[in-house]
Amino acid sequence: MLTGLIEKRLRESGVPSISIALVRGDAIVWKAAFGYSNVRTRTLATPDTLYNAASTFKPVTATALMQLAEQGKFKLDDPVNRYLGEHPIRDRIQSEKPVNFIHILSHWSGLTSWPGRGEATMKPVWGRELPNTLEQVASELYSIRAPETTFEYNNYGYGLAGLLLERISGIKYEQYVCDHVLKPLGVKTPHPVFPTPDMVEMMALPYDVAGKGTPPRPAPQVLTDVYPAGGTAYLTAEDMARFLGAHVSGGVFQGQRILQANSVKQMQEPRFGGNYGLGLRVRKTAQGSTLIRHTGRMPGMSSMMMGDVDAHVGVYYVTNATDDPFSEVADAAIVLLRGEPYPPAERQAIQVDSTVLDRYVGTYEMGNDVFAITREGTALFLQKNKNPKKGELLAETPTMFFLRGDPSTVSFEADPVGVVDRMVVTPSDWLISVAKRRK
Repeated sequence: MLTGLIEKRLRESGVPSISIALVRGDAIVWKAAFGYSNVRTRTLATPDTLYNAASTFKPVTATALMQLAEQGKFKLDDPVNRYLGEHPIRDRIQSEKPVNFIHILSHWSGLTSWPGRGEATMKPVWGRELPNTLEQVASELYSIRAPETTFEYNNYGYGLAGLLLERISGIKYEQYVCDHVLKPLGVKTPHPVFPTPDMVEMMALPYDVAGKGTPPRPAPQVLTDVYPAGGTAYLTAEDMARFLGAHVSGGVFQGQRILQANSVKQMQEPRFGGNYGLGLRVRKTAQGSTLIRHTGRMPGMSSMMMGDVDAHVGVYYVTNATDDPFSEVADAAIVLLRGEPYPPAERQAIQVDSTVLDRYVGTYEMGNDVFAITREGTALFLQKNKNPKKGELLAETPTMFFLRGDPSTVSFEADPVGVVDRMVVTPSDWLISVAKRRK
């Protein structure tokens, strides 16, 4: 099933190769590679081929810091400047709430995400220009808004997290994550952040693709100064599936515990009303399962990890192309690992009492968009920006709805006194949107 789906996507997209590994419980139950790691030489990808994990390495950085928090080396709500010595982040807005570890790991820090250098965070390998040190990265960071105000994905924040890991542990970043996170899980790749010459020989080359029938074009090989964010971490799909295995099984994989179950639970807790925990996106399904996920992208490379915490299963894949047409493969893998049929049955609607539906009727605002929720008989309808076309919201649960043929989920949430005050839209790409009810 998965093999056919992968081969179809490779043919349609022109992506040179993909490497994939599936985990169930404490076992890697399948690993495979398809296509070419080097198109010109027609070198076949194998499960041992090394790829850039990109941002799927962020959870590794977060896990390493959680280990130190478990040991009492710091508290998650401690101000990070307490541990940065001569390289503190600058608070230009004089916020009453200092930036802490939770803010950094959940992307709610309010720190500038491109401090003065824009895209220069990535340097061409052959440009002979060395990236900045983590200390230099930290010295350029400053607050542009109060923490907890806005979710803003921030690679520099994870560069700062790597520096904090070094300062608190007294160990260099790569050595720490290898010795305390990866090696205990059976990961054999020796130097993921600073690859050896032997490792370079096993790497997939990066490509850009333009679709079926068009040869892929070599993409730039780059370095990045915020490597704890995952910019240059080279591993196999199985390596990262082993790490994922620990996160879908309460912090332990094949008898080796890297985190206590409570720490894993904290990482999988969405923060500040969003859908990102500490290093992981988190989503609840209509059936009540907890899904965790992270994607990654660098020039010529893309990756994804996804796991079902309740079923203790997960999938990791990585490709040597900037475009990623394989999200359906991840969805199918999770369904099949649960032992369920794929494709899944069509979503089924239930009847909800009209008095419950009336609680959701109103106007909701999100940025410049206005959503009107109305009831007609026993049906609920959504209308965006006075568009004449209304969409019927079908109930999966009394609080969770969907539009027929649309993978997105629309749910309604109440404040502490039970008044419905917001509508949460979770599309298939997991980028949650919150519309607040107009008073």
